[in-house]
Amino acid sequence: MRFFHSWQNVPRDFQNAIVAIGNFDGFHKGHKAVVETAVKIAQAEKSPVVLMTFEPHPSGFFRPGGRTFRITPIRSKVRAICRLPIDGFFVFPFNRAFADMSANDFIENVLVKGLHAAHIVVGEDYGFGKNRQGDIAYIREHYPELPVTAVQKLRDQNGEIISSSRIRSFLRDGEVEKASGLMEHPFEIEGYVIHGAQRGRQMGFPTINIEPKDSILPRIGVYAATVEADGKHFNAVANIGTRPTVNGEGVLLEAHLLNFNGDLYGKRLRVRLISFIRPEVRFNSMDELKNQIILDVQTVKRILK
Repeated sequence: MRFFHSWQNVPRDFQNAIVAIGNFDGFHKGHKAVVETAVKIAQAEKSPVVLMTFEPHPSGFFRPGGRTFRITPIRSKVRAICRLPIDGFFVFPFNRAFADMSANDFIENVLVKGLHAAHIVVGEDYGFGKNRQGDIAYIREHYPELPVTAVQKLRDQNGEIISSSRIRSFLRDGEVEKASGLMEHPFEIEGYVIHGAQRGRQMGFPTINIEPKDSILPRIGVYAATVEADGKHFNAVANIGTRPTVNGEGVLLEAHLLNFNGDLYGKRLRVRLISFIRPEVRFNSMDELKNQIILDVQTVKRILK
């Protein structure tokens, strides 16, 4: 796997490739179908297959300063996609210049002159160029020599379209099981472990603390979760919220790892949310909070046994 951040001076081995294009946020079953279609075409034509995506998410670029709604930061996206047999991964910076690029300039300069693309594979509603002025019909009309395959949207067992927007809706409602079902992998929050007030440790439930700033904020509350630390997987009670009982400020993810004793400060960890347990509430005392944590631990053990 080779990574590229520019469409200029692309090595010959990655030219004339089958190119799958998309934001791939959440990398759900529909996204996987796009990439798998590109892989099948590449195998049939004995061509390399590459994937093109953008950083930051274009929608986030147009709404700076607000809470991110992306499901998968770039690291998570790369991990998910790299499980498939992709030869090259193009991650282009989505900046003002890129946003202002016309549909024709995108095809001509990026796809044709830059990548020398042999075939394009996209979702059926793919739009590109300034103000999304380009679409599949535009490519076929203006560049008939550039083959393009449009992959139809997938539907779940209820006939509903599998989409990133549905996954975001599930996460905001705390329905992480439904979100995970569409993605085929648990939703996770990734970040560096920071120092906290150590109130959990004082109660006998030490926690890791992560600022959930790189992913969409799921429903505030307590979750059954898993965490990989020091090469092992641990079940955990994870709380996402403002910690009203101790007058916390800002949103923080706190996770108590069951049967773990160690120092994780400064390490980058992934907390996978498995099931929503309860909303975050304000308790009248630390003793009440401690008793509830004991119940939460029992609930997590029952869910993740």
